[in-house]
Amino acid sequence: MINLSFNIYTLLISLSVVIAITFGFLLVFSSHATKRADRFLAAVVFTVAFWNSSLLILELDIYQFMIGIIWIPFTYTLALGPCLYFYVKYLTITDLTLKQKIWPHFIPMLIQVGLFLVQVFIAIPQAKGYFQTQLFKVVDPIVNVLAILSLLIYGCFTRAHIFKYHQWVQENYSHYHRYQLNWLIRLSSVFLLLMVVWLVYLLVDYVMFDYQLTFKHYYPFHLGLAVISIWLSVEAYIKPDIIYSDTDLKIVEQTDDQLEPDKELQEQALWLKNQIEKNRLYLDPELSLKSLASTLDMHPNVTSRIINEGLGVTFSDCINEYRVNAVKQRLSDPSYENDTFLAIAFDCGFNSKTTFNRIFKKYCSKTPIQFRKSLKNP
Repeated sequence: MINLSFNIYTLLISLSVVIAITFGFLLVFSSHATKRADRFLAAVVFTVAFWNSSLLILELDIYQFMIGIIWIPFTYTLALGPCLYFYVKYLTITDLTLKQKIWPHFIPMLIQVGLFLVQVFIAIPQAKGYFQTQLFKVVDPIVNVLAILSLLIYGCFTRAHIFKYHQWVQENYSHYHRYQLNWLIRLSSVFLLLMVVWLVYLLVDYVMFDYQLTFKHYYPFHLGLAVISIWLSVEAYIKPDIIYSDTDLKIVEQTDDQLEPDKELQEQALWLKNQIEKNRLYLDPELSLKSLASTLDMHPNVTSRIINEGLGVTFSDCINEYRVNAVKQRLSDPSYENDTFLAIAFDCGFNSKTTFNRIFKKYCSKTPIQFRKSLKNP
């Protein structure tokens, strides 16, 4: 009869493994537009689940009843960083092609698996577990430190890529808030903090305790990593697809048409501003940099340069300022007194109550209610 001794941590980690594998398969077979990104995220979830499974196999002595399971590699920790990075990469750049070399990022993981197999082949003639070999005692702490450092490095690159993506969105879409990934920034912050604490803890174990701390001393970190990976997969799975109003997102990589500096650029800026005001283009709730450029029969990069350098603002700031001024004008007009704030906002190009309130307060330092009251009581 098999008797397994569970404690609260091993029970929670066991549950996390089941939940993680479930969401991993949901991501693999998801119908999202970002299927490629979801598969990398599924790889992250599976990797964490397998890592925790290897912990349970050793801690609960499951290998005593299934001896063959100890020869199966369960730890692919050096793949976590690259998988997380490429998840964000594919999530934020829809024109990423298969020509980009991905496999070199996973060479360290292949070396890790190779070292595991060497440990197994050394252990078999000695009738030992691979974790009882001298090679394991030398290699395991090094691999763990490298895995954490890899996660920290790729995590920093991931955050930098998200911020770069946010900047691009802000320059190309007036309603840029709908495309932002603030939830991913929050999760990555928690994730990087856990990695830093884990690295310090691991170094203390190696230096002060000669790497003799048992699995139970690392339970909180494994459980924390499981929670973050599941949290990330749940957020990714339930979030609606980001549908861009323009299908071609390669405009940022095209070559700018050359414009004469200073005078001509200023003239172009005044002309563009006049076109926006005259045709009230800002009232279009789906207005983007590309659609504006198409309306004005210009290249998107030229339009972007005129707005950024000629007007000295980003595209979103330029359009949203017009929309706020249009709202203020209507709030000051008695004929709109019976209209709701949301109706006025939608008529002026906003398509979200949250975005409208945020943008209006940004430019007026007042809420719409406060602004209307200030008109009645100067």
